[in-house]
Amino acid sequence: MKPHLKTALSFLFATGLMIPARAQTAVTLTPSPTSLTFNYTVGNSLPASQALAVRASAGTPAFTVTMTGTNIQWLTVSPEAGNIPAALTVRVNPTSLTVGTYQATINFTATGVANPLKISVTLIVSNALPTLSLSATSLAFASPPVQPAPQTFKLTTTGGPVPFTAAAGSTWLSVSPSTGVVLPGAPITISVQADSTALAASSTPYSGKITITASGVPASNKAQIVNVTFLVNAMHPTITSIWPPSVLVNTPTATVTLRGTGFFAASVVMIGGQALPTTVVGSTALLATVPPVLLTSPGTLNFFVANPAPGGSSTPVAFQVTAAPVVQITTNAASATAGSAAPGEIVTMYGEGIGPLVAATMQDANNDGFVDSAIGSSSVTIDTFPAPILYLSRDQITVQVPYEASQGAGKNIQIGNGISTATGTLTVAATAPGIFSLDGSGTGQAAALNFSATTQTYSLNGSASPAHANDTIIFYMTGEGDWASAAIPVRTGFLIPASLTPLPQISPLPTVTIGGQPATVTYAGPVVGSLIGILQVNATIPAGSATGVAVPMAVSIGTASAQSGLTLVLK
Repeated sequence: MKPHLKTALSFLFATGLMIPARAQTAVTLTPSPTSLTFNYTVGNSLPASQALAVRASAGTPAFTVTMTGTNIQWLTVSPEAGNIPAALTVRVNPTSLTVGTYQATINFTATGVANPLKISVTLIVSNALPTLSLSATSLAFASPPVQPAPQTFKLTTTGGPVPFTAAAGSTWLSVSPSTGVVLPGAPITISVQADSTALAASSTPYSGKITITASGVPASNKAQIVNVTFLVNAMHPTITSIWPPSVLVNTPTATVTLRGTGFFAASVVMIGGQALPTTVVGSTALLATVPPVLLTSPGTLNFFVANPAPGGSSTPVAFQVTAAPVVQITTNAASATAGSAAPGEIVTMYGEGIGPLVAATMQDANNDGFVDSAIGSSSVTIDTFPAPILYLSRDQITVQVPYEASQGAGKNIQIGNGISTATGTLTVAATAPGIFSLDGSGTGQAAALNFSATTQTYSLNGSASPAHANDTIIFYMTGEGDWASAAIPVRTGFLIPASLTPLPQISPLPTVTIGGQPATVTYAGPVVGSLIGILQVNATIPAGSATGVAVPMAVSIGTASAQSGLTLVLK
């Protein structure tokens, strides 16, 4: 450099008139916010606009705005050009868009800025919450009858599925179904039942409500009420039966069961003008307590049921106070059911004071191979023939119906217990089969043994030892009738000796089904050591039988069937 030029430059730098050039710094853009989200519910107002601010790190460069994305007609930004700092307004118009999530990008380009600024925009379009509609908001019932016909109302939805629960607010109300989901185009019918059993007649209707609670609906639609009124008028009562039909004179306080119709909370059992303490069991049953003062002398008491007006009173039913004990009911000792009894059947008789004070069991006092028909001072006859006694107690006696008893209704029963003579009647039929159950109730698990042909062993049928297909099941019956006269000439009370071979069998054999399938009967005859009136039946478990802990069995002898409800355990 020439000396004079170098001197001139030094002077300019020294005086500040000339400054060295520096490296240029890049301008940056900052948005606020960095992204935008809009939510829209179909049918509602458009979402409010949102503000977008952009500033530059230096200067006031000019900008332009563009938008990119798929189907972005719903997005607008203003202004679309200007200088930074910029205050933009972003709007969306989701009208007619389907439910879903939409994305777009605002591209903000500024002069002197190398890379455009990108701000994402999300639009979420949702359906409005559905609402649940009820076709009725009130229902009105009236009684009688005790249970008026159910009334219904429908639930519909204005949109999507609506889960609901329905709850009755009164004990006399019930509702069905109590829960579910209402779908578009599939209304649900709610059935409401009123029951006046526990209600007293009243001129003022009872008030109740059904509450319908919905989920996934607006808060104002969550709980809805159906008001229910129930006017209960007294109905006319009727008595169809009384149990027991009689009691022994001077019996302590007696409880009597009356069955019929038209009973409700205000029903009262009456004898003459005296109201008895009454318990309403339901619309068809009442319990009444008869005080001892009414039981001090033999005679007839006429019971009737009185309801408040306009119900009125039932026709009276007679109740006997007897001077001597009476057999109230006679049942098959196996099935525990009342009705006809067959010759040779083991029956149990019930009645207050019909037997001796001291219980006794079956005897063969003279070892003649026949069960005694008299024990001490107690004896029983049926149709005038002595009945072998298996068990005696004060209120329960078990005997064998004599084979000599003739068939027909009204056969006299006479029981002497050394204190008094009890009486009763019995209908005798050709057959009246019953199967012994394990608990003596006549239902449930049969009193049965398994015999395995494979292991040659016996076991008591039950959950611990189920029977299998092709095993032999052994069960016991009574009431099969008089079938062994040829083999055993004198049958009443006869105990089967081991010397009786071969053992006779009933013909034709009983019909047996197990698990709905026919079973092959291999033996049906007496049990050694027992009365001829007890029948042992051996049957083979059919291969196609159902299995489980309560497989039903059915047995018939001739045209008569044993009781239903007996089960076996099969595996």
